[in-house]
Amino acid sequence: MKSVARSGKSADARAIRQLLRACETRFTDWEVPTPFTITRLVEHLSDRRNRLIHLIPTELGADRPSGIWLALPALDVVIYESRTSRTHQEHIIAHELAHMLCEHTQEAPLDRDTAGRLFPGLDPRLVQQMMGRTKYPDGDELEAEVMASVILCRMNSRPPSGTSVPDSDSRGILHRLERSFSIGGGSAV
Repeated sequence: MKSVARSGKSADARAIRQLLRACETRFTDWEVPTPFTITRLVEHLSDRRNRLIHLIPTELGADRPSGIWLALPALDVVIYESRTSRTHQEHIIAHELAHMLCEHTQEAPLDRDTAGRLFPGLDPRLVQQMMGRTKYPDGDELEAEVMASVILCRMNSRPPSGTSVPDSDSRGILHRLERSFSIGGGSAV
């Protein structure tokens, strides 16, 4: 029984590594100029897709999704939780942009409370109907999460050689963090 569980974990890890490589390739294909910020990535994707992308910080609440991508007829809207850290906001935005990069076509479900909060004065049932919400297949969510990781890793990558180098303490911390966040990175001790 244990060998079956181990081989299942190995197959899962292998599938994740393949997905990571595919996401890295796809990201490279989008030719995002480096270095970049989330704002610059939004501008680049908007230009490349020929569609305006509008970011809207909103208090979504802990019991709601922390980010929503609305693919409207004329533009894309990314709504993200405003009451969280900047780092978490960037992750939420990167995840929603990842759905665009991966060319996913279905948006996240919009529940009635969220619809009412985002579009006050309109019947939430009408908003839900107009938005045509369906759930992402689990594979799309996983792919978006992996692509978000690629985005954030590239966005926060080390400066090119020839620029200032961190001191030895900082290098040690960076090395442990890289090992902790890499697939199969092992212990960060």
